[in-house]
Amino acid sequence: MSEPLDVRYLDAKIAALDRHLTAEISALRRETVAANQAAERAVEVASQEAKDRLQAHNGLIEQMREQARQFASKEAVERVEAWQARLTGGMLAVALIGVINLVKLWLH
Repeated sequence: MSEPLDVRYLDAKIAALDRHLTAEISALRRETVAANQAAERAVEVASQEAKDRLQAHNGLIEQMREQARQFASKEAVERVEAWQARLTGGMLAVALIGVINLVKLWLH
């Protein structure tokens, strides 16, 4: 008589253990699915941030190129400096001629 009780007891324990393990496996599967979804989302967010940063970086490079195009070239600056030197020399010559003429007027 004690034998059927032991078998029933063992069957009950095995059934309880089976339910427990089945529940644990289901919980692990849910956690694994949730972790995978979170990882996929993190990869998507990181990918978008990388794209945004690359776009901002490329925008900055383009802005710097645009600013560089607005600077005068060395040749243009040299031409302006040469023109400015000729203009200054011309103005000095005109001023000197004017002073000479004034002196002539005062002396006569």
